[in-house]
Amino acid sequence: MKLHYFHGRGPLRALVMIRDQRRVELFIKPIGEETWALVALSGAMGGQPEKHRCQGPYRSIARAEGVLRSIAGALMGQDYQPQPHDYVVWSVMAQRLARTIRVDRNSSAGDFHFDPDQYEPIG
Repeated sequence: MKLHYFHGRGPLRALVMIRDQRRVELFIKPIGEETWALVALSGAMGGQPEKHRCQGPYRSIARAEGVLRSIAGALMGQDYQPQPHDYVVWSVMAQRLARTIRVDRNSSAGDFHFDPDQYEPIG
């Protein structure tokens, strides 16, 4: 599998990606002072998210953004297309999910795995 690395311009705090009728929204959300979480949500266009993943905490915004860009690149390898000008619609849910990450945990190393096509119920 060839890994793509998503290169965008400027700071990236949210990104919408679309393939067919599937939507993925990737977010970097603050969860404490100088601490961030990465939240990925996926679902059908026009619906609510069916899946989510949270990662973090990240003690550097650059590390969180690097992981977001890596995930976006991997999704591009699965034919998802970035929609940088599309509006995010699941931001409030992403912030709520980000708050579930304990700030006092050890820093995340930046490893990731997010497959929006693999069914896994939200529990």
